Amino acid sequence: MRSKRFGWANLARLTFVALGACVSAIVTVSPSYAQTVAGRAIGEDASKFMADQEVASSNPTAEYTILQLPSPNGIDVRATYENGSKKIVQIEATRRLSHPGASGQFGKFEFGKTSLSEVRSLFGSKGLLFTGVAPATATPDGGVTIVSSYEVQGTKTIASFVSKISASSLRELKQRFGEDMYAHLDGVALLETTAVADVDYLKLTRGRELVYDVGYAPIMWQNAILQVDEPRQISLARISPSQLPVHRIYSGPINAPYFTDASARNFQTRISEGMAGGPNFAGEYAVIQVGCGTGCSIAYLASVRTGEVSRIPIDDEAAQYLDLKYQIDSRLLVTQSARGAASKCHMQFFTMDEGEWISLLEHDVGPTETCYNSIAQNLRN
Repeated sequence: MRSKRFGWANLARLTFVALGACVSAIVTVSPSYAQTVAGRAIGEDASKFMADQEVASSNPTAEYTILQLPSPNGIDVRATYENGSKKIVQIEATRRLSHPGASGQFGKFEFGKTSLSEVRSLFGSKGLLFTGVAPATATPDGGVTIVSSYEVQGTKTIASFVSKISASSLRELKQRFGEDMYAHLDGVALLETTAVADVDYLKLTRGRELVYDVGYAPIMWQNAILQVDEPRQISLARISPSQLPVHRIYSGPINAPYFTDASARNFQTRISEGMAGGPNFAGEYAVIQVGCGTGCSIAYLASVRTGEVSRIPIDDEAAQYLDLKYQIDSRLLVTQSARGAASKCHMQFFTMDEGEWISLLEHDVGPTETCYNSIAQNLRN
């Protein structure tokens, strides 16, 4: 049985519930940076999914193709990309019915547990509507879904949270409240799908005019993976460089190094040679690893744009068995080194934001000899 639109009388009621008193506005957003759902980002190149055989199925249309991706941790993931550019324009994560409580992909949201009222309470409004689509839709199993959408502050991304009311919950509300049931929907509608999408794609498919709830404001994106309270629950292999993209890659002249770290002056030649090769991390930086004895090395970061050279903040100044993992189009840098006193192989995840290091996660991956493996090997284990 195909999905169908709710009847106009009921739709009017649900629209009132979904938005309340609203005003029209023209959306204005600043340039986009990628938000992630299930480790995937808007703007990513879909070709690499297919090259790595990460696609379960694909459904092409004239302008776009929908990919069914591998489904981790009790969720199903779909990505839509533009056929011409191959860029991802929408990512959706939907819970499997057998996995209530799976990560809702935003902060502490949980699929099948977080209610629509909790979503609205966190964001302070009922969101926005695209005038070309209804905010509420009947489902084949007799339930109803309600979409709550919000601009992500400072981006061209819109986040949507789809809550579902089951058929049995609708019957119970009808029995308890009669025609007033619509005033109580948000307490029993539970999070079913979280999606992020490029605003231009949504305007093409849902309508260009937006309607905003009174009190509406864009939201700050919260990355669920980086906000898990207990690090042991984090799957290290799922922390992806694509979650921390850069907006541009520097291609101008390479400036001469100047040193904010006194020890770096001892390696001027090696650092200059490393900078001469151009950036290899976070768009404008050269990562340079310098040997200091058997199994010992020091890591420096040099901006080829400004010339500034500084130390990468690894726990031990002269690290044993140091391995680094990074790439030019991401702000994620992973370090692995042996902690002699603790006899542990230690891994750290950093991001570089506006010239400042931020530590995301630290993890002991095993005894010292585990550091004989590369970061890639230990992430697979």
